[in-house]
Amino acid sequence: MEAVLRHRGPSSEVARGPRLAVCARLLSGLLPDAVEQVAVVEPIVSPEFEQYGELLAATDHPSVGLLVRGEGSGFTDRIQGLLRQWALGDEAMFVHAGLADAFEHKRCFLKLEWCGHAAGVTRQVAIYYRRRPKLHDALKIVAESAGTTVPVDDLRELGALLGKDTVHFVSAVMRLGRPVHYKLYFSQYVTPESHGQVFARLQRAMRRFAGSSESEARWAAYHDRLSSRQFAHTLFVSLAVSEDGTDPSLKIDYPGVSPVVAAGLLDGARIRQTEASLRHLCEAAGRTDLSYLGVRIHAGGDPVLKGYADFI
Repeated sequence: MEAVLRHRGPSSEVARGPRLAVCARLLSGLLPDAVEQVAVVEPIVSPEFEQYGELLAATDHPSVGLLVRGEGSGFTDRIQGLLRQWALGDEAMFVHAGLADAFEHKRCFLKLEWCGHAAGVTRQVAIYYRRRPKLHDALKIVAESAGTTVPVDDLRELGALLGKDTVHFVSAVMRLGRPVHYKLYFSQYVTPESHGQVFARLQRAMRRFAGSSESEARWAAYHDRLSSRQFAHTLFVSLAVSEDGTDPSLKIDYPGVSPVVAAGLLDGARIRQTEASLRHLCEAAGRTDLSYLGVRIHAGGDPVLKGYADFI
């Protein structure tokens, strides 16, 4: 991952926006035709990306992406065009169209990722709607889109464990050859007074959906460093379900985490590699700390980290 983020290929006039040019440079370490890839998505994300945009990278495998916020039916149409161009299938287009209609084409976030694997580079699209519906309404929207084979009751249970009857984001993730994954994101407002209560709720949810493990114990030991007791802030907790079942992991997104603190969740040489790659991600966006650090806990192995850095 460090090699991907530190590769500084030549910029190109194809990616005209300054922020898209930064994204192309990051992506060039992963894809030889990075500029062409960014040129394909430029009509989808412009001009919004130059107004509000985030860069992102995973640390467990080569992955680079961008996130942009948009509004209106025109933005919906552009996303539909990208889903068609990337050949993600009729189901992906149907699911996105249904969510866009349910949320009136408002407060949409589009995340695009390029992920490196042994067989090559795959692409994925994630759609998020921030309308803060009641949990019951969010579950109804997901059930109407997903059908009866998707375990939406697990999403209901997570809301109960977190003490939430509203949802912050409703999301769908589309990848070639895989079923659509639906996610609900629940917020947890942390203050000096509520810090202990929030941790207790997170721990119960973690043990229910990720299982007790060394990874869970490590997360618990670092939670205080990731979530300050001194300042008010908001965490986001998410679970993914699909027709294949519930993903056996839980993700927490922490705001304002420094690269060195994030790297401490890992071991050995990965500490230095992760710190360097996350620091470079921050520098690319003109900031010193991550906007958010995604920490995914699962039953086996180390926590999986993903950094997000919005442009200053």
